[in-house]
Amino acid sequence: MLLELDYVGLIYQTPEAEKEAVRDVSFGIEEGEFVSLVGPSGCGKSTLLYLIAGLERPTSGEVRLHGKPITKPTPAIGYMPQQDQLFPWRTIRSNVNLGLEIQKKSPACYDRAEELMKKYGVLDVASMTPDQLSGGMRQRCALIRTLVTDPEFLLLDESFSALDYQTRIAVSIDTRSIIKREHKTALLVTHDISESLMLSDRIIVMTKSPGRIHAIHDLSALKDIPPEQRMEQAEYQLLLKEIWKELDIHG
Repeated sequence: MLLELDYVGLIYQTPEAEKEAVRDVSFGIEEGEFVSLVGPSGCGKSTLLYLIAGLERPTSGEVRLHGKPITKPTPAIGYMPQQDQLFPWRTIRSNVNLGLEIQKKSPACYDRAEELMKKYGVLDVASMTPDQLSGGMRQRCALIRTLVTDPEFLLLDESFSALDYQTRIAVSIDTRSIIKREHKTALLVTHDISESLMLSDRIIVMTKSPGRIHAIHDLSALKDIPPEQRMEQAEYQLLLKEIWKELDIHG
């Protein structure tokens, strides 16, 4: 198992009182999987990403990568937030290389960055600034920036939510394709059930706050079907209704 959460809980202090964000959350993710986490607003989905990223420490339970507890941020885990967060004063190449600069990586890593930009159609815009690109291309550049440091595991925190609907579908499918081609493992937080059904190998459904695991759906019946064709399948429609019902009951 690449990633394991073992009865993870988090309680934090507000000015008024203690608040329980997540409770007894347990699940595992195998190497190469693309897993989505869905649930009502405020159920602790992003909190779980912070815990996995090592940005927060659980109050109870344990988060493990390769069987070792995660106690602080690690280069093995890459994080993509809601916004692309490309710096407007830097070129695309300079933005892509930012993590390499911070981590003081060797010249070979910069060569890999050039290879990734070429492989995924970013090299032609490498000398441009973010404001010259479409939202979809900016998001692709942000993904390449995350990949150049060669993390094993990617956390996607509603990474497509700022895009319009048609662009969002295209970019999310594109992102999944790149992640699969690079043999990475990913956990996507999303409010969009349709998006999770198009992209995922499994879907984890959470309850309302404090967030707990209500159900885990295996999408093996859709595994070999391209994302853009999944919504035509009977299994897709059945799971869509089932998850909507779960969120309606537990949302």
